[in-house]
Amino acid sequence: MASENSPVLFQVRPYEGSAPTSSNLADGRETWPLIHALAATLNDPNPLPALAEVLGSHLGAGACLLLCHYPSTNDLIYTCWHQGAAPTSRCLGTAEAGSPLDWQRRVALGLIQQTVEPAIGGDRLRWQQGLAALLREENGPPAWLRAVAACTAIAVDGSGSQGAMLLLGPNGLAIEPTVQANLASLGAIAFHQHYLQGQAVRHSEQLRYLNYLKEDFLSTLNHELRTPLTSMMLAIRMLRRPDLTPERAAMYLDILEQQCSREINLVNDLLMLQTLESKASAAAHQATDLGQLLTELAEQSQAKLQQAQLALDLQLPSEPVVLSTDPQQLSKVLGELLDNASKYSAPQTTVTLSLSDARPQNGRVALQMSNLGVAIEADDLPHVFDKFRRGHSATKDGIAGTGTGLALVRGLVEQLKGTIKVSSQPSASQLWQTCFTLEF
Repeated sequence: MASENSPVLFQVRPYEGSAPTSSNLADGRETWPLIHALAATLNDPNPLPALAEVLGSHLGAGACLLLCHYPSTNDLIYTCWHQGAAPTSRCLGTAEAGSPLDWQRRVALGLIQQTVEPAIGGDRLRWQQGLAALLREENGPPAWLRAVAACTAIAVDGSGSQGAMLLLGPNGLAIEPTVQANLASLGAIAFHQHYLQGQAVRHSEQLRYLNYLKEDFLSTLNHELRTPLTSMMLAIRMLRRPDLTPERAAMYLDILEQQCSREINLVNDLLMLQTLESKASAAAHQATDLGQLLTELAEQSQAKLQQAQLALDLQLPSEPVVLSTDPQQLSKVLGELLDNASKYSAPQTTVTLSLSDARPQNGRVALQMSNLGVAIEADDLPHVFDKFRRGHSATKDGIAGTGTGLALVRGLVEQLKGTIKVSSQPSASQLWQTCFTLEF
């Protein structure tokens, strides 16, 4: 959404004279009113619709089409005005090869290329066919396009963009080169202003999203930090009671130890995540028997998984698999993934941890951890490893966490020169199988 105080490139008054009646701009006296009117359209944060209307109406064209391609972002914009209708704009985004949208992109790019480089070799697209394909509606080309018999094209080759201004009508327009150069310059400014406005909107949306993440993280962190502290404070108060039995004293000491460990782990995770982002540490690689490491991890996690009513299926190859890695960091990665599985798995299901016995030619080994539970929504799937990002199901179901675990996992895996990916697919048990695959 454009800002109400968007900066403008020109500050001019709208031209108060009447539009020229002649389509021949060889007479220089008609040039400046047109340029003045076009420059006034640049005051609009989105100048392309107004530019198309003013350009077409002042030159006596029946229609005007503006085409612009931004190679840096691969955005392709076209704006169309014709007599009797308001101008319309459309962004032709990237599309699957062979689709109607992909064909429209190809046509638009072809029209731009032929205008910018008229001497280009090869098969040339006839502008009539190109416009019919580009502007095609459900029932075929628009009716007003049938009255178009001539096309005057002005190339716009600006900094960071390429485009074309197509003036359409029953007759051709005679525009002297100097006027065409002025029109092309104004078109380049308008295209660049449209690009800057789009960038400003995207940056504004990104800033709003980052602010949302910050507020959500601070709210979650406040809860995650205060809960252990509250439990520890209550345990300390109970330990001060003079009538406390040794058994209950031992119970409160256990609570203190558990909650203190929880607090320390949270702080350590935050500090480790910051360290990984600063690239300040390096992994200490050594030869590690993955089978032995996974067996020890399974034994350590058994009690926690049983408490969550989960079983662990450890699948190891018959032969040892030795990897040069940092065993502590790899154990941290797998421990975080097991914690994640215990949070999101449905009760009475099995978490599977498998080590591939395949020997690929590239010498990499694969680890997989899968669990059964709720689906990772399609919108969340590309962002599961983002820092402080939590899925909709976690927020909806009140699952504890700060959104740092999987971000920490990705950072550690990258430091170990590995890769990690995630998939979520429906299973036969009406649950979804979430699978994390690591390769080293």
